[in-house]
Amino acid sequence: MANFLYTLIIYPLTLLIEASYMLVYEVFDNVGFAVIGVSVAVSLLCLPLYIVAEKWQQIERNKQKQMEGGIARIKKTFKGDEQYMILTTFYKQNHYHPLMALRSSFGLLIQVPFFIAAYSFLSSMPALQGQSFAFIRDMGKPDALFYLGSFPINILPIAMTVINIAGSAVYTKGFKLKEKLPIYAMALIFLAILYDSPAGLVLYWTMNNVFSLVKNIFYKIKRPLFVLYILASLAAAYGIYYVLFRHNGLISKRSALAVLLALTFFTPLLVKAAAWALKNPLKNFIEQKQFRHAIFLTSAFSLALMTGLVIPSNVISSSVLEFVDIDNIANPNFYVYTVFLQSLGLFAFWFCCVYFLFGKRIQTLFAFACAALLFWAATNVFVFGGSYGDISRVLIFEKAVADSAGFKALNIAVLLLEAAAILALCKFFKKALLYACVISLIAFVSIGTINAAKIQIETSKYSARQVKEENAITPVFHFSKTGKNVVVIMADRAENAYTQAIFDAYPDLKEAFKDWTLYSHALSYDSHTLLGAPPLYGGYEYTPLNMNARASVPLKEKNNEALLLMPRVFTEQADFSAQAADLSWANYSWIPDMSICDPYPKIKPLNLEGKYTSKWISEHPKNVSANATSKTIKRNFLWFALFKEAPAFLRESIYAKGSWWSSDENEADLVQCISRYSVLDYLPNLTDFGGNQKGNFILLQSMLTHTTISMQAPDYLPSKNVINLGKFSNGKNNEEFASNIALYKTVAKWIDFLKENGCYDNTRIIIVADHGAGRGGIAADFFVQGPVIKETGYDLDQNHPLLMVKDFTDSGDKNQGKAQNAPREFTVDNRFMTNADTPYLAFEGIVENPVNPWTKKPIKKRTDAAAYGVVAGGRYDPGKNGVYKFDLNGIKVYDVFDDMSKASNWKERKE
Repeated sequence: MANFLYTLIIYPLTLLIEASYMLVYEVFDNVGFAVIGVSVAVSLLCLPLYIVAEKWQQIERNKQKQMEGGIARIKKTFKGDEQYMILTTFYKQNHYHPLMALRSSFGLLIQVPFFIAAYSFLSSMPALQGQSFAFIRDMGKPDALFYLGSFPINILPIAMTVINIAGSAVYTKGFKLKEKLPIYAMALIFLAILYDSPAGLVLYWTMNNVFSLVKNIFYKIKRPLFVLYILASLAAAYGIYYVLFRHNGLISKRSALAVLLALTFFTPLLVKAAAWALKNPLKNFIEQKQFRHAIFLTSAFSLALMTGLVIPSNVISSSVLEFVDIDNIANPNFYVYTVFLQSLGLFAFWFCCVYFLFGKRIQTLFAFACAALLFWAATNVFVFGGSYGDISRVLIFEKAVADSAGFKALNIAVLLLEAAAILALCKFFKKALLYACVISLIAFVSIGTINAAKIQIETSKYSARQVKEENAITPVFHFSKTGKNVVVIMADRAENAYTQAIFDAYPDLKEAFKDWTLYSHALSYDSHTLLGAPPLYGGYEYTPLNMNARASVPLKEKNNEALLLMPRVFTEQADFSAQAADLSWANYSWIPDMSICDPYPKIKPLNLEGKYTSKWISEHPKNVSANATSKTIKRNFLWFALFKEAPAFLRESIYAKGSWWSSDENEADLVQCISRYSVLDYLPNLTDFGGNQKGNFILLQSMLTHTTISMQAPDYLPSKNVINLGKFSNGKNNEEFASNIALYKTVAKWIDFLKENGCYDNTRIIIVADHGAGRGGIAADFFVQGPVIKETGYDLDQNHPLLMVKDFTDSGDKNQGKAQNAPREFTVDNRFMTNADTPYLAFEGIVENPVNPWTKKPIKKRTDAAAYGVVAGGRYDPGKNGVYKFDLNGIKVYDVFDDMSKASNWKERKE
């Protein structure tokens, strides 16, 4: 029963608190400001409730004052049962019941569910652990600013109580003592409850008290609403300036937030629009209580049914077996039940709480808004559902969430027309609106029931063994045994300078890579993927300066050209087959939009990151928190439903790169690591040997080496409890070492698999990074004159990417044939190289005279030991650059000659 009530009443508030926290954290990247942001959001959302509560309390105080004299005379004159009978009669004459006294406590009652929600969210929140803010050393623990003997003095709870009492003093000025005492007593109770609580939770409640104090002062000033509007507008103006011009996040998310903040300026217009609606199309609703209630209740419950029943059951019923027997939850209808309860709490319980607090005019507006939300949401779900590819059982899309501008504009236009149509129905055909709401209610119950029945039937039909068979991995990389294979693995941010130290510490890895050459002096053209990856994929025509030189072609198109250059050359000029997976910034989408491959049928596009997360977790249950998958499904489904119901322009922000605004950074980081690690770990499962007889090309991008997380040695597996940090446990940047070692471990396992199947000697493999890590430590030791250019403070290691090559080898097998022979031991080559040499290294000996299929220029070998136009920290977000050119204003650009490890060889360009 407690879990039922928590899910119904408290969980929707927890969802609101978490969303507020993550929104502010995304903007300011500071947990302290995020906690304060939660307090601001909750205080603003509760402000109308507090206003109603204050109104009720004032009514109660006035009524008590009105009856005070009569009650005193009755109590003085009569005793016992006679007094009770006369008091009851007196109350009836004054239209009063003693239970109405509870109205005076309503302001306190409002705080209880919010306090429980905040306590459950902040009291054990992993993201607060070890984070400092102002004088607070650890937001996850009591502040303990100083000690008296062994007793900790926590300043924050004391400050919270002082502010609470000050606010209470302002609020209760003129009240009787008996009315003041409960409020002061509550302040002391909160002091006792929160004294030893985490500082993050106490900070939240302290700020609540600050806003309560400000609110109480506002009641005392003239025109409080006008003053509030001015202050809110100033805050919104600064917020818009900050997110658009100071913040470095994705432009789509920043723009969506700026639009939402801008609505603050139009509050007076919205108020006037509401007043106009009440006088015109909604006029009939005001006096028709039953009709108004019917519209609201059918709309609210229809929203709950669509969100919690229809959408989740649609997803699960489309592939029931994916959701069977997860973390000992055998029946997937459990997820439907949980999400339905969550949405029932959000749209039915809390909407009703707000609706019935207000008078008929506000109820009329609320009923209309609820009906509009219902039909908007239904339109977005069933008409503007979007196409984002397959979705995993933890609700991660296969394709990028990136709708076109035209799709978003059409969506908004239809929603505006729909709002106008609903207003017209309210004025001229109001019963039609009610019928539409009732029909929606019946339809959603029917669809949900049918889906739930299908889920039940499918669950009963298939055994756990059949589920496992359905979840088997299908090979996607098709090697040729008779021809040649070329593999390029773009390991994002893989660190060159770590490699020799790793191989020295782990001789088994050095043995596994004995046929490989490490180009230890490799250089990249920028320290970020956006500028550093195109040369890797496309060669020297796609260095930042050369891309800027082609100013008539948009950057997005040039980026896509670079990504597809090697697959197109191999398929069109060597008659190979090709598979391309998770290519960096494809279509300038953070989650690669692999539809860029659609015009080229011989190139198989793949989105693999995140696809095997659940399977890996199911096979390694001890490495992840108990019930991690089922908890993730239960949490993400409500977000997924809200995502489907939202307008297209908000969806990318709601999706949040697949995190769904999760605040559990430790769990989120671990799951993210697994989503990247599992692809490399399953490479043998993803590989077969029935490929094109002439040859096959594989281009795979992995973000594993961009993951900063400790991993469990000696196998370097993702794990929730890392006990063994391995041989670099005392070294700097252990977490970067971990992901680099994990890369080599997983590729070494794949190498053994290729050898076992006779497909290693006829395979050329290149592992290359777009840029280095720039983290000091061993990486810093690589640079002869130090890793930093003194004049600018720029860390050269950020332009020091991994570049390793295993060429074709001659094993003596007649099926393999001779080609460029790789060394039979691990070799370090100090020659000047750049990651833009990758296409030539891939084509060498296979494609004669390769030509760029877009520019028709030949792809030639670099002839001198120099790199021209190396960018020192470009703008990593497409939104921070131009449409046609990278914005290099204020950014240092260098020409690098000979030995890149010497800062003196980096010559700044003056033009």
